[in-house]
Amino acid sequence: MAEASYTTTTRLPVESIWAFVQDMDNWAHFVMGYQSHEKRSDTESRWTLKGDLGVLSRSLTFEVLITEWRAPSQVRFTLRGSNEPMSGEGAFTIESTATAAAAEPAAPAAKSIVARWLEALARWFLGLVGGRAEREAPTRATAGESLSTMQFQLRLDPGGPMAPMVNAMITPLLLPAAEQLADKILAHLEALPAGASEGEPR
Repeated sequence: MAEASYTTTTRLPVESIWAFVQDMDNWAHFVMGYQSHEKRSDTESRWTLKGDLGVLSRSLTFEVLITEWRAPSQVRFTLRGSNEPMSGEGAFTIESTATAAAAEPAAPAAKSIVARWLEALARWFLGLVGGRAEREAPTRATAGESLSTMQFQLRLDPGGPMAPMVNAMITPLLLPAAEQLADKILAHLEALPAGASEGEPR
């Protein structure tokens, strides 16, 4: 099982972020390896992603089901591989924080030097193939200032006889991929002129 959770902050209001995130057509192409997606209903869709590392150098198709929709703060979903034995779940959570103390993210769990090195390598690789989100998220609110936090969580469970090897390969990629998605969404929104519509990315 591979898991990642990434939280970042912005001065954008929660409502602006939600207006963009609630429609997957706006941000789908920011997902690592994105090839296409097809909406089947308000809660069901099919996503095709392409991996470029070893055993993952192929197209992967996932059936995605939205299991919880709480506007304007949270979307939860599950996913199931159509052409690979893989399942998982994830969530977008958007909240407003009114104090500096509340806006500070929790300290991440300690990782081994090998795990940190692999994640750094994955960030470098993802920067090459997917580009970097050019943004500097505010880390502290001044007295009385309100920030919004956006958290993206993802868990993947590979199955089948190759599961241990696949898990070892995707684990260092998951956090950098979560960071890339969240930061690209916010970088796009932060670059919009004040009052502009948060529609399709330019």
